[in-house]
Amino acid sequence: MMQGKTVLITGASSGIGLATAAALATKGAHILLAARDAAKLQEAASQIRSKTNTAHLTTYTADLSSQLSIRALAQSIQKDHHVIDVLINNAGGVFPDFKLSVDGLEMTIATNHFSQFLLTNLLLDNIRRSDYARIVNVSSDSHYNGKIDFESFTKNKGYFIMKAYAQSKLANVLFTQELEERLAGTHVTANSLHPGFVKTNIGNKDTSWYASAVWSLITSIGAISVEKGAETSVYLASSPEVQGVSGKYFTKCKEKQPGKLTFDKALQKELWRVSELLCPL
Repeated sequence: MMQGKTVLITGASSGIGLATAAALATKGAHILLAARDAAKLQEAASQIRSKTNTAHLTTYTADLSSQLSIRALAQSIQKDHHVIDVLINNAGGVFPDFKLSVDGLEMTIATNHFSQFLLTNLLLDNIRRSDYARIVNVSSDSHYNGKIDFESFTKNKGYFIMKAYAQSKLANVLFTQELEERLAGTHVTANSLHPGFVKTNIGNKDTSWYASAVWSLITSIGAISVEKGAETSVYLASSPEVQGVSGKYFTKCKEKQPGKLTFDKALQKELWRVSELLCPL
């Protein structure tokens, strides 16, 4: 089913993103890998080629916390590929202390939400050219504990690593729900997912020993492999079972009811409005 399909995956140089890319490459897709570290990207591409014997790989270096970098990434992809069949917004991060991105946004929300919001919107024309396009947003069950505080997008309001992460993951689901509504009547679907508690290095990059220890403890409880964690992303990107299914939340390749706040239409629309204000399309 994926033969000849073009799939863009962010955060694809390691962890779940790399495992997702490798799995979809085996299905015949042309994989576009995007991540911030060029050396790691090349290493990831080499791993996939050796495992799948595919030549259909293209790498793009981009810092997903920077709007300028995301815009440059979108321009490069638009130049190289007329059609995007699947966009998997997988890139994410957690940060131990309050820190602003180059755009003046708190780094967790900048990396986890605004990257999805901006890249998706910039590539929508390419996505719409596909016969049956799919947008897959990697969120987390952490969203059940999340609340949206719009002021915290740019100001330090008692920053705590897990609070910021939960807010960003809630934003992923809210964005997906609003996106689904805006795409209603088209052949483009948008779904979000929880990959499971996967033991990756997401919480160990640029973190203090304390924050790293907290993250390691949380993700080690019932932790699964990155290959297992990638299964729902691969399912939503490729399975005929979910063709036409949109605006849903999945885990373990099954639909799951997301948190109550995700159904708040006013909150969905306000998040979109604020996001567009802080990140002009």
